[in-house]
Amino acid sequence: MALEDDLSCPVCTEVFTDPVLLSCSHSFCRQCINNHWTSSGSRNCPVCRQVSPQKPVSNLGLRNACETFLKEKRTERKRDGGLECLLHGEKLQLFCQTDDLVICSDCKKHEHRGHKIQPLQEIIRQRKGKLKAALRPTERTLLTLQNNTAVDDKISKYIQNQAQQTDRRIREEFKKLHQFLKEEEESRIADLNKEEKEKKGKMERRMKGRIRSLSDAVREVENAMKDDDITFLQNYNSIMKRIENTLPDPEPSSEALIDVPKHLGNLKYNVWEKMKGICPFYPVILNPNTAPPDVHFSDDLSTVTLCSYQQGDPNPLPLYKNRMVLGSVGYGDGIYTWEIKVGKSRHWSLGVCLGLMEKCIMHPKIDFWGLRRDGDIYNFLNTPLKFMMKTNPEVVRMKIEDDSDLKCKCFRKVTFFDASTNTLFGSISGVPSVWELFPFVIPEEHSSNLCILPANNDPTVELAGQKLSFFGRHNVLIIICVCFVVAMLMILSWMIEILD
Repeated sequence: MALEDDLSCPVCTEVFTDPVLLSCSHSFCRQCINNHWTSSGSRNCPVCRQVSPQKPVSNLGLRNACETFLKEKRTERKRDGGLECLLHGEKLQLFCQTDDLVICSDCKKHEHRGHKIQPLQEIIRQRKGKLKAALRPTERTLLTLQNNTAVDDKISKYIQNQAQQTDRRIREEFKKLHQFLKEEEESRIADLNKEEKEKKGKMERRMKGRIRSLSDAVREVENAMKDDDITFLQNYNSIMKRIENTLPDPEPSSEALIDVPKHLGNLKYNVWEKMKGICPFYPVILNPNTAPPDVHFSDDLSTVTLCSYQQGDPNPLPLYKNRMVLGSVGYGDGIYTWEIKVGKSRHWSLGVCLGLMEKCIMHPKIDFWGLRRDGDIYNFLNTPLKFMMKTNPEVVRMKIEDDSDLKCKCFRKVTFFDASTNTLFGSISGVPSVWELFPFVIPEEHSSNLCILPANNDPTVELAGQKLSFFGRHNVLIIICVCFVVAMLMILSWMIEILD
């Protein structure tokens, strides 16, 4: 401790840190002497009070001695506390795998007798090897990230590209709406100005006609008064009658005013009704995130086209490995109808799927149900049945509804029609109602479009009021629960009788 005292600063009583030497030959930490001088306001030595006019100089010899002392102290502390057994004072050279502890030879003989023991260096080498092996995937991931080729980076760039394209399309759609509203506003203002001009012109013509009639009557009387006496008396009765018949016109009716209700009544609603002509409602919106890279989408996401080349950057996070393009929303309880225009295309598939299993190829008899055309041959995707049509449909109507043929309300039915003639293709029964069903289309012919047609009205659910009640949707589960509760009560009653 004497050596440590000699190497300690008189101010902070710790081993010197960056020691400096004053003109009086006393040494202090540089920071300690600066703080002392700042607080005291004078440059005196804290030990002898002698003033030091000169700037302190570094005490290199003392600094080296302090660093050597601290290094030896750390080494001694590490040797005493880490490399020797605290119980026996022996060197730690073994490792007990049973207790996962570092031990000495005496520990092996006594406290860890019969345990699985290994040399310390051997277990260190083994565990360092395992740690390096576990670290290799992380190192490879880090290298990939550093080389800017990580999937996350590709996804970020793809998201940025999606946002830019979506932003452009939103602006274009709102530009169309703004143009429609501007033209509608100008048309309605023009109608108002036209009515104003017509009714003001009518009032002006009425006023001018009245003034002209009265002026003629006044002039006729004045002329008659200039006649000779005999003539004036002869014409007096007729002139008086003319004056008496010159009565004021009746007051104009409200029809003479602007028909304000015609211009303002339900203005926003009427504009909205007219706007629906340029704003179609699509019961199914296709999801480009589920599509393969060679499928092109229309701006309103209602039409897909199979191309012979890749459309833009590939999706770095494909949700499905199938060729199908899913709808963005799944359908649950209720009746849903939508129409798909297939046109003259001879190769296509369409239907519904569960849409739950990402990055896997769906099993056709379990996960999706649909209709496929391959040239002149049609078949349902979940059956081996194949058939031909007398006339090939250009618009296919699909309908989802509860399967009324089955007593259990746990299944739905998917039906296909030729929309132009309302001819039934067929129905697929036994579709589970546990999960939502997602519409899908698969374009299989280059340059041919599959297009979701607009609905005549907004709701996609035709009979929302006919949704099943809670009991209707879960009757099987409720019956099972009731049976379980009854069985438990019977067992409990039997146990009580035995105990009594």
